[in-house]
Amino acid sequence: MPGMRFVPGGVHRERDGNKRPAEWYIIWLGVPRAEGSVIIGRSRRLRRHQEHRFFPETGEPCREIQGWVKGVQWLLEVRESHAEVTEDSP
Repeated sequence: MPGMRFVPGGVHRERDGNKRPAEWYIIWLGVPRAEGSVIIGRSRRLRRHQEHRFFPETGEPCREIQGWVKGVQWLLEVRESHAEVTEDSP
């Protein structure tokens, strides 16, 4: 399908809670709850379709983003930039 965006490889989400429709998701880099997998953030579905608020696990402020895939890509960018800063620190 033209224009369709795919989730980056190795990223998964799982519903947080039993509410239907789901409101909160936990976003994993790797298979959820598997050894070596890490939580990169959480997302909360907002009232409008496709709008989410993303909360990085690294502590940066949350951001409202249109589209789940764009939000996941932002979480990965935040994680990578945080890792670069940590590696450069003495």
